[in-house]
Amino acid sequence: MRTDVTPTGQGIWDVPNAHTRDFIDFMADRAAVERRRQTMVLYLGEVSGPPTPGWLGLFPARHA
Repeated sequence: MRTDVTPTGQGIWDVPNAHTRDFIDFMADRAAVERRRQTMVLYLGEVSGPPTPGWLGLFPARHA
């Protein structure tokens, strides 16, 4: 959860033009998600920096 943005009081499913149904469909195709992720890593590099507070990431033991 972002702490630098003031909440609007609006639920995520109520945000206009958020295309939430399309996002669910996209995430269901894990192979496509991984291809997109690898493309981003190729052009932008691996994610760096500390994990988001309150979420220990995919490998929590590394941050314990």
